Amino acid sequence: MAAALVVGLTVLQQPQANAGTGHEPLTAAGLVAALTADGVAVPNPIDTTAQECPAAGCEQSIVTDTLRVKSFATVRQAKWYSVAAGLPRFANIVVEFAPPLTVGERDVYLEAIGRLLP
Repeated sequence: MAAALVVGLTVLQQPQANAGTGHEPLTAAGLVAALTADGVAVPNPIDTTAQECPAAGCEQSIVTDTLRVKSFATVRQAKWYSVAAGLPRFANIVVEFAPPLTVGERDVYLEAIGRLLP
């Protein structure tokens, strides 16, 4: 299991470094891959970057049956979007849950994301 987490966290990063912090930005696809590796259900991921990012200002958008994940170039951009939309943010990642998920199910996802992200 520890190997899967290391692989998942490696996938979370893009090749280009974020000059502002010295750390590489996280990606929506990387978070979905890490959740999958951790055994968290994120079925039927679809890349919706072309459809959603021009309006949202994100770098990448992935939609699954359970959640929508957007990654932004900076934490500041993610924070602005998350506050305006009233959504949870983790670093430069913003998540939105599918309406059928209960509060308890959402908490499971939030806990897993908090555990997986640096």
